[in-house]
Amino acid sequence: MDMMMYGFWGEGHTSNLPNPFSDYMTAMNTTLGMTRYQVETWNKTPLLMNTQPDISKTGNDECRDYAIREGCWLRSDSITRIEEPIQVDQLANRPPWLAVAMETGAYRHYKPEEAQVDESGINSYENSFLHVLDLGANYWSLWTEADNLRKYHETWPEGFTTLQRRMGYRVRPSWIWQRKRYDTSEIILCLTNDGVAGVPGILRITLESSDKSYRQSGCLDAGHPYGGKIRQCAFQLPKGMEGQKLNVRAEIEVKGIVRHVTWACAQPLNEDGSISFQLKNFEDPGWRKGV
Repeated sequence: MDMMMYGFWGEGHTSNLPNPFSDYMTAMNTTLGMTRYQVETWNKTPLLMNTQPDISKTGNDECRDYAIREGCWLRSDSITRIEEPIQVDQLANRPPWLAVAMETGAYRHYKPEEAQVDESGINSYENSFLHVLDLGANYWSLWTEADNLRKYHETWPEGFTTLQRRMGYRVRPSWIWQRKRYDTSEIILCLTNDGVAGVPGILRITLESSDKSYRQSGCLDAGHPYGGKIRQCAFQLPKGMEGQKLNVRAEIEVKGIVRHVTWACAQPLNEDGSISFQLKNFEDPGWRKGV
């Protein structure tokens, strides 16, 4: 949910018009109080702070700093018409555990007949929204013209398809190792993020047996695995579990609320969203180097 700030549309500015406050400290304390009130009120809902620079001198920098420290996400209402380079830097180089949502007011109707194609073959809409990937954003805000969106995608399918493949975080177990350790088995998971954004929260990994008699879970550091990166974690199993089938699933925790994560992998998933793998017995001849 977008946070309301000072000015036009609550986005932190009044263009070239002056603000009505008597001095900067009064303006800053007022807007900072508004920001704090919203953060304290919506304590279970992700809030998004606009990255509008403080052109109206009302304390945007202080509000944004406070919001980020409180775990708020970031957003901007423009993608091709961002007038200030500082917004691009703030969005792209944010803490990896914060999400970014982008939108554009200029190209929001998605009428296929209005798409202008340049010499590279990229149309004006794609030239706009593919910058979402440059920023490592998590979300692209679409407006309400559903029929236009459908017609546009049928005419120009490559753009939206590219966003679907790369935008946000796309986590999967890329390697699963079993090794002999302390007279039992240890499972090491290597998690890969194929998306351009870090995980916007804390990723919880749960390992459990098919019959649910064994279950163990733990959390990665916030934001891991980062966009385009990997992160490993390990589980030491109780003795005697060799030869069994195990399931591994993921959840994300944001502001104390836990939600299911679907693995972004080609292999079929179980009904609960987990993926299964088979443990070797200790006497199995397939062990490499016996460990």
